[in-house]
Amino acid sequence: MTNGNGNNNSCGDLLYRIQMYGFVLDEARLYLDTHPDNDLALEYYRKYSELYRRAVAEYESVCGPLTANSASSTDGASWRWIEGGWPWQGSYEEK
Repeated sequence: MTNGNGNNNSCGDLLYRIQMYGFVLDEARLYLDTHPDNDLALEYYRKYSELYRRAVAEYESVCGPLTANSASSTDGASWRWIEGGWPWQGSYEEK
């Protein structure tokens, strides 16, 4: 399936990536709590923070808001949180 950006990422695939990056970040934060001076771990954390941010931005541009906090910031003109399927339902309606 091709989304509006010409990529072959479905909403489900994008959500999976977000969840994967979120898990990686949780684990990296736990490690950094006990190893705060580990430069390699901090670089790893920063890399996955950026990947997470980009994945969320792509998801929201293709599939709509991921959280209620981002619902009003997607286009600013309307409240889009109630449009389409909910992210956790697995039945997405792409824009």
